[in-house]
Amino acid sequence: MKFTLMKKTLGLSLLLLTSTITQADVLGAKAGLDYWHTNDDGNGGYAYAQVEHPIPLVPNIAARATTVKGRANTLNSVDLYGYYEILDNSLASLDLGVGLQHFNSRLNNNHTMAMGVVDVEWLPESQVSYYTRMNYSFSSGYKVTDLGAGVRLQVFPAVYLQAGYRYYDLHTNNIRETSDKIKGFTAGVHIDI
Repeated sequence: MKFTLMKKTLGLSLLLLTSTITQADVLGAKAGLDYWHTNDDGNGGYAYAQVEHPIPLVPNIAARATTVKGRANTLNSVDLYGYYEILDNSLASLDLGVGLQHFNSRLNNNHTMAMGVVDVEWLPESQVSYYTRMNYSFSSGYKVTDLGAGVRLQVFPAVYLQAGYRYYDLHTNNIRETSDKIKGFTAGVHIDI
């Protein structure tokens, strides 16, 4: 009796696992490169990449690197995180993730913080789609709010031109309280395969 019940439970578990893998994407990737015109007339840019896989419960992985060189400040940051695709349909795609952000700026030294990510794409299967993204990073004495939103236009299969706006606020409260805001329009290319 116990053996039969265990056999049925194992069979049901394998069936659920197989159906989950069958319904998931085989393998997917997204990548992009953007120019960022910041408010202090400095030159900036960022690149990002994401890899999605069909393995249940194992998070997908993503990375983003940002560089800004302006008159007032120089900023370099790297985001590394794992995420889950919570929603994926023709109206919206929602990813939620956690990870680490490391930054180095002229006004604030090297620092690594815990980070949460919310990434939404609206009408992802349309020729014109929209995206919103929020990173919030924090640790003792530091917090970063990083917001971005924009529009994508499909020009070739899997290739999109994109334009938007990004706001990055590095707030420190160690020896003295400071807030370093970097913001401006972005433009670049997005690939989704």
